[in-house]
Amino acid sequence: MQHLPSTLAFLVAFIAPWAAPAETVVEANVLRLEAGDIVAAAKIPEGVYLRSVNDPDDIIWERLPEYRVRMVPAPAVHRSVELRVNYDTPDQDLYVTFAHTSERFYVRLRWRDDTADRQTGRDRFRDGAAVQFSLGDDTTSYLMGTGPDQPVNIWYWSADGHQIQNLAAGGYGSLTRLPIQTVSGDGLYTDNPGDPNEWTVVMSRPLAVRDEYEVALNRAVVPIAFALWQGSEAQRDGLKSVSEGWVLVEPGAIP
Repeated sequence: MQHLPSTLAFLVAFIAPWAAPAETVVEANVLRLEAGDIVAAAKIPEGVYLRSVNDPDDIIWERLPEYRVRMVPAPAVHRSVELRVNYDTPDQDLYVTFAHTSERFYVRLRWRDDTADRQTGRDRFRDGAAVQFSLGDDTTSYLMGTGPDQPVNIWYWSADGHQIQNLAAGGYGSLTRLPIQTVSGDGLYTDNPGDPNEWTVVMSRPLAVRDEYEVALNRAVVPIAFALWQGSEAQRDGLKSVSEGWVLVEPGAIP
């Protein structure tokens, strides 16, 4: 278990005035997170606001620490998935940022994707991303929870209209939409001439808990995991890429 320090870019950014231009973090220098690593969510200073609640392209994100998480094909849990999954698919990096204000907790995701797949239809599948929180500790399975007694809270984004769902699960086949939808978000697809195209997604929630299956953000450490669906690769349901194990995040927020 490793407690990772803030990046140099983060320190420099907070010394500089907020109105000054920010430099893009060099991706090769972004710290990689492994399962069990501990990181602190960045505090967005009082009086500093995003242009909109979940603006994925706000300059503030260039001033906060960003980390890399390795994504791998999810273990097949059903015969139909096993027939389609390709474990030789190259691993992918997901870039993540954790932040909070005095009112909200944010997770920003960024990943390379050659195509923006926004619709589901005959032989067409949409892009998607999920952030998963253990409601207990890191002994809970990072693959949808361990059972009713060790559930997880999931924030799910899909590219068709940038829909966000606040979900819970206690093992495979138990995914449930929560009655109170407190999570919001937004996504941005960027065509980068000469560089890889990418999705950037921000999801956030007020700090206060309103459902027993929502993650409490006033804990010292919250285990977090991730999932991605690439529509161009016909990924859907259990056919996806996932992070390997939990990253341990200090939310630094008290509702």
